[in-house]
Formats: sequence, C-alpha cells, structure tokens
Amino acid sequence: MPVENGDEQDDQEAVERRRDRRRLVKQFLIDWSPVMAGLANLVVRHFSWIRERWTRS
Repeated sequence: MPVENGDEQDDQEAVERRRDRRRLVKQFLIDWSPVMAGLANLVVRHFSWIRERWTRS
C-alpha cells in the first residue's frame, strides 16, 4: 500500500518537532547545569553538617 504524501509530511514534521524538543532539553540542561551543581553542593554540605552534629552527641 503506497504512503500518501500527507502522511510523509506529517511524519517529517513529527520528526522535526521531536528534534527541536530534544535540542531545547539539551540547551536547558546545559544552561542550568551550574545552578544544579551548586544546589547539589549545598544539599551535600547540609547533610554532612547534620551527620557531623549527630555523631558529636
């Protein structure tokens, strides 16, 4: 059964939309990675401080 031209165009548009979404996600992760790294560092320091306080008592 031959594929209609409209279906091919819809498929191509869907591929382009997925590609654009992936590009946006990658750019978001790149842009926000320093912020996320800083936040992770704060969380680790916080829990290290809590553990230190618990082991002293």
